[in-house]
Amino acid sequence: MPSESSPRQSRRTVAEVPPHEIPWWWQALACLVFAFVGTLVCNESAVQHRRPVEHLADTERIDINFSSQEQLESLPGIGPVLARAIITARPFASAEELARVRGVGLKLLEKLRPLIQAAPGRRTADTW
Repeated sequence: MPSESSPRQSRRTVAEVPPHEIPWWWQALACLVFAFVGTLVCNESAVQHRRPVEHLADTERIDINFSSQEQLESLPGIGPVLARAIITARPFASAEELARVRGVGLKLLEKLRPLIQAAPGRRTADTW
């Protein structure tokens, strides 16, 4: 009869390993799988909620002739100083005329074009 300390008896199959003694590589693999699945789920939900800029209706675009300084600052690339310069330079006949404002270059204008509009009318809504 072999002794209790023989190497053959100390080996256990995977089914005999208690849950708290799961090998580290199984735990690492499980973490990687959970991270991968979590990334897929988060990215998929973000894609579903993202709305393309091209599909903005005219009513959802920011009117550069009537919008407040806070609304202008919500546009990408426009801070408080540039928003104030846009308000000072009003009225605009078209969105392309925004390029005449110092600090608005062609790259910024291309980025803003789908987000803005220039409706005809009074000079500013801020002076009412």
